[in-house]
Parts: sequence; structure tokens; C-alpha cells
Amino acid sequence: MAGNVAQAEGRETTGSRTGGPNEQPSRVARLIGSYLMKFKRPEAISFGEAFGRAGRVLVIPERGVAGALFAMPTLRAMRRGFPDGKIAALVHEVDRDLLEGADELDRVITYSLPTGVRRFWALLWMARKMRSYRFDIAIILDRHFVLERVLLCYFTGATVRAGLQSDESHPFLNLEVSRNVPGKTRAQLGLEIARIMGIDVSGLGLYWHVPERERRLAEQLVHFRKPREDELLVGFDPGPGRGGSSITLSQQARLLDKLCSDYQARAILLTAPEHHGLVNKLESMLSREPIIVQQRKMRDVVGLLGQCDLFVAGNTDLVYFAVAMGIPTVSLMTPPEMEEAALPESDCLQVVELTPGERFPIEDFIERTQAVLLTASTV
Repeated sequence: MAGNVAQAEGRETTGSRTGGPNEQPSRVARLIGSYLMKFKRPEAISFGEAFGRAGRVLVIPERGVAGALFAMPTLRAMRRGFPDGKIAALVHEVDRDLLEGADELDRVITYSLPTGVRRFWALLWMARKMRSYRFDIAIILDRHFVLERVLLCYFTGATVRAGLQSDESHPFLNLEVSRNVPGKTRAQLGLEIARIMGIDVSGLGLYWHVPERERRLAEQLVHFRKPREDELLVGFDPGPGRGGSSITLSQQARLLDKLCSDYQARAILLTAPEHHGLVNKLESMLSREPIIVQQRKMRDVVGLLGQCDLFVAGNTDLVYFAVAMGIPTVSLMTPPEMEEAALPESDCLQVVELTPGERFPIEDFIERTQAVLLTASTV
């Protein structure tokens, strides 16, 4: 691995080169790849030497809120492997919120591409900007090939460009990891790349740390609205699951009312900022007024989530954060969502299966809620 020399832009692969079942070859990607191979001669690369002299590392998380969470193990691995290096993350402008100020990062670089003809020129401008940082290693954590994003990785000019295998990924990437990455969590890709680099990844599981200042602020906000310390705080996300499914608002209201009644609990409604309209509707349907705290950014939502004693939601982004913070969590998912979720195994998580067209499995929900709370109380 480390000392071997690989040809064709230093390309190193692990495992067979196969695409996913839903992937369609991209003619544009292959044309651009052929162009790059024609006008830029392949160079032999010693990965051992490249890793040994690396001083600047870029990590490109997945798009979306949860991308920050799944990038954290990779960022911690890079910090462990390159303690004196400069570690940066490249994120879309709307995704910068959760990574700003992270201890593992020296810099957060943002981008936003316009639509239409200007998009091409914006990409060229980004190419110049990315090369100016002089990154030695660039890691893209996307699970699906997206031409513009692998171009951003390529434009860094990094000697080592790592990511997941696909039929179109070469020559954009030259260190590719097999799709048969061990483990179920979406954070595993970056850890596998780090392992290939020779970095010890033990103990770098999926967890999220709320900064102390934000934790104290969230604690105060909740305390003023829930003065009884022995009162259970139940977080609830009325937003749709990642597969687009959710139970009706009336079902959510009945479920939350039962939870608060059975456990003498107080509810706090938490969801992504774009779904706050659902919070207002659900609030008006509840028997007992829930805790409402203004949440302008996802960072605020996650901070408040850290105060919950129990969290209930569909297959939303917040479920992943709750599990990563060790909060007892019950998630409501359809069978297709359960297959796609790729949640890490955790004693603090219980999943209730929802079958479209059938009544809500309230008995199963109560049983799993009791189980997860009991597990939490014995830890």
C-alpha cells in the first residue's frame, strides 16, 4: 500500500471496480475524463511518499445537513494522521453551519454555483481558487458520482484524490475505495480511506459533540420553560423522513400526547428550519403546550436536541445526530427506509417498522420506547 507505486495518475484501488445498481454511465463525465487523460500525461505516484509529506488536507463532506455529522470521523482521522497539518472542509454555502468552529478544522471553504451559463464560469473560478490552497490530499465522501463535485475534488490539484469507486471516477480520483466498504454507517467510507493511508482509526466512531458554550445556552433555554428537573424531556421531529414518508400530523399529535401522558413528560418540537411550518401546525393540535424555542439554524436545533431524554422521529437527519450523541431514540421507518438508513448499531436506538396502509403499531412503539429508556437508565 504505502510504498507501492501505482500508474495512471497514481491510481490505487481496493476491491473490485463496480458501480451501484442505480448508476447510469455519464457520457459527459467520460468525455471529460478522456480529455483529461489525453492532454495530461499519467504520472507515477508513490503513495507512501505522498502521505509522508502531506501538509494540507481537504475533506469534501456529503451534501446536506447530515454530511457534517458523517464527515466528523474522517476529520478526526485526518487530524490524528496529520497532527501538524492544515485540515479544511469544502461545503456548499447552505451546509457550512454545523462545521464552522469545529476543533478538527483549520478552515471551512464554501461554494455556491449559479444556474445557467454562469455555472460553467463559476466552476472555472472555483478551479483557480481551489488550486491556490495547494492541497496535498483531497477526500470526497459522496456515495454517488456527481460530476461537478468530483471536478471540485480534481480542481484542487491534490496529489492524492480519494473517494468511492464508480465507473466514471477515473481520472478524477486516483485512490478509490471499493463499494464493499465494511460496516453499515455512512461514516465508514472516510475511515476506510484513512486506514488505507496507514492511519489508526480505532475509537473513531460516529459521535457528535455540542460545544460547551452552545450546550449551556440550550440548557438555559430549556430550563426556563421546564423548571422541573425530574420531568422527562421528549424531543419530537414532525418533518418527513429521508424517503419522504411520515405519519399524519393527527397521528403525530396523538402519539406525542400519549408519550407525555404516560411518562409525565414535556415535549420539545425540533426539526430542520425548512419544516418549521409543520411545527406550528402540530403545536396547535397537542393537548399540552410543547416547549417552543426559536431555532434559526440547524446548529441551534442540534444543541437543543442534546438536552432531550428521549427523541422520536421518522428517518430524518436528526435521528442520526441523536444516535451520535447517545440520546435514547425511537425512529419510525418504512421497510425501504430501514434498508437505506445505514444507521450504526447502537443500544440507544430502536426502530419501529411502518407498513403503508396499515394502522400505526402503537403496541410495538410503546414496547420499544420502554426498552430504549430502560437501556439508557442502566448505562
